[in-house]
Amino acid sequence: MKPLLVYLHGLNSSSQSRKAIQTVEYVQQHHMEVELWVPDLPVFPSDIIQCLQSHLKKSINQRDIYIIGSSLGGFLGTWLLDWLVNNRHQQKVRLVLINPAVVPHERFEAFLGPQKNYHTGADWVMTEEYVEQLLLLEVEPAPSPENTLLLVQTGDETLDYRLAVDKYKECRAIVQEGGTHAFDHFEDILPEVFDFLTSV
Repeated sequence: MKPLLVYLHGLNSSSQSRKAIQTVEYVQQHHMEVELWVPDLPVFPSDIIQCLQSHLKKSINQRDIYIIGSSLGGFLGTWLLDWLVNNRHQQKVRLVLINPAVVPHERFEAFLGPQKNYHTGADWVMTEEYVEQLLLLEVEPAPSPENTLLLVQTGDETLDYRLAVDKYKECRAIVQEGGTHAFDHFEDILPEVFDFLTSV
């Protein structure tokens, strides 16, 4: 079976985010032998987990799994890597984190209330229950550091990049000066991303 590549977008984003599209285009342009899954994630963490488990359970011990997670998607990707390890996935699994959220359940307390998805325009409400569900997904310490690549830019205006550098200190990391939370010039680092994902 072809390896499965999962792209996990961030909060109030979608499968049509710039980095998701750039990832898909890179795979297509280079005729890579992978199966892409770039889902529009549900809003609530419990629903996201159900979605991920349902889709990935048939791939456990059947093929390599590559995960790219941006912002909140990085937080979710860390949980997913841990879940795969705990379910004794014997095939290769690799995780790439892009300006990942580290402790979103702490930060989101200040953002309770109405929200709008940037891409779809859908309205929803961030509740205490949402934050509590995120708390249940916290993984400490970071799992399988040898299979994780951290990408951060110091100019991230949304998250403190130092929190990610500290949490994933045992992982390979690329720290770029300047930039933004969106990770400027992501397309330029995609060759290195895929070298890491597909390396033996």
